[in-house]
Order: sequence, then C-alpha cells, then structure tokens
Amino acid sequence: MTSCHSGYEEKEGKIYYKWIHGGNWTRENTLLKDADAETFKAIDNNINVHLGKDKNYVFKDASILEYSDPNTFEQVKEYYWKDKNNVYLLQFGGTDCRIKDADPKTFKVLNDYNWTLDKNNVYYDFERLNDVDPKTFIALNEKWGKDNRYYYFKKLRLDSLDYETAEIVVAYFENEPGRPSDYIKDKKNVYFQNVLVKDANPKTFKADGVGSFGHDDKYMFDWEKNEGAITEQYRKSYIDNEKKNSR
Repeated sequence: MTSCHSGYEEKEGKIYYKWIHGGNWTRENTLLKDADAETFKAIDNNINVHLGKDKNYVFKDASILEYSDPNTFEQVKEYYWKDKNNVYLLQFGGTDCRIKDADPKTFKVLNDYNWTLDKNNVYYDFERLNDVDPKTFIALNEKWGKDNRYYYFKKLRLDSLDYETAEIVVAYFENEPGRPSDYIKDKKNVYFQNVLVKDANPKTFKADGVGSFGHDDKYMFDWEKNEGAITEQYRKSYIDNEKKNSR
C-alpha cells in the first residue's frame, strides 16, 4: 500500500497518508479521517499523484476527490481519469478536478498533448473551447490546434486569421531542433497567440529563442509589442546564429 517514503499506510484500523514536507524534508503523516480501513486500497498508477479508494470515496493524496465515484473510477490516459459521471484532470492541485461538461463515455486524449475531446466539445486542460467542431478538430502540437474553420492557441480562437494561408511560425535557436512558437501568420498579418502583431511583415517574420519573441526585416517584437528597429546585439544573438545553423 505504501513505499518507505510516501503513500498510504494502515495503522491500528486507520488510514494515513505519508508524505515528505518540502520545506524541511521531514516525514509527515496525515490521517484520512473519512477513509474506511476495511475497504481502502491504493490505486496503482503511472503518474506523480497518490490515489486510493474505499467503498465511499476516491482519495487524491490526503484529500477526497470531490464528486468522484469509487466504483467506476478508472484511468483514461496519464493524468486524465473518469468515472460514470465525470472526467478528471489530476495534474494540478485542488480537490475539484472535473473537466466540466465532459462526457466520460466519449472522452479521449489527443496524442500526448493537453488537447482532449468528446462527442460535443474540445478541451484544453480544463477549458472548453468555444464554437469548435470536435468531428474535424486536429491537435497540431502542444499549443496549436484547428478544426475546419478556425485555428486555436490553447483555448484562444483566432477569428481574424485567414484560415487558408495560415502558417504556424517555427522557432529555431542555436543547435536546438525547431519548435512551434507562439506566433502564427497568414498572407497579410502576424499574430502572437490570438493578438495581432502590428507592423510585422508576414513575408519576413521569424520567431526567435523559445518562440515568444521574433523579428522581421526591420523590427524586433516581444510578444505582440514592437520593440523598435533591430539592434546589432539582437542581430548577433539571434539572426546571425540562425543563419549559421541553417547552413
């Protein structure tokens, strides 16, 4: 039921949660007051969360997982779990981990990203996307997705983007492989997430570093903000390195 460092332990007819205090690295024991020792058992899993259940409740670490049904509770994939009534994302803190309105019967995880969907909706983490078609939705990478009408940056929809000419801007830095940036462009404009980047030239725009800043043939941009003409330092740090690595 437990490891020597953390997990669940039965002692004198009671269930305790053993954990390590991050501040002073002491071993702590928290009594699960509502746990029924006779029916309690740990739930084996492959995530960084301790789970257990008894005849009445599902427990997430030392707390009751709100709204959960112990009889039908099961894993979908990694941090996504479900029961007969709800879908749960257990990756973050808190005791109400429901993805509200998600249908447990048709729910599925798209690739290994935080995009999920059911027969009615698409979700990013806990957030339901607005006006999206789940039948045509594709998770393009961990940040970007699209259906047959719109592109989405996580939960944000790009209403003004020209769908037919849209292109996610890839960021390159030093010898690292290219990665999807927070920028997307079409034949007329550049967008940071879902915000228009004013004055940016889509024909020459490139994302730099981790993908949250970039440049075109004239200007430097930090998020959607124009930071002015390209400086010599910026050119040496990003543009010249990019040219070397593309050879």
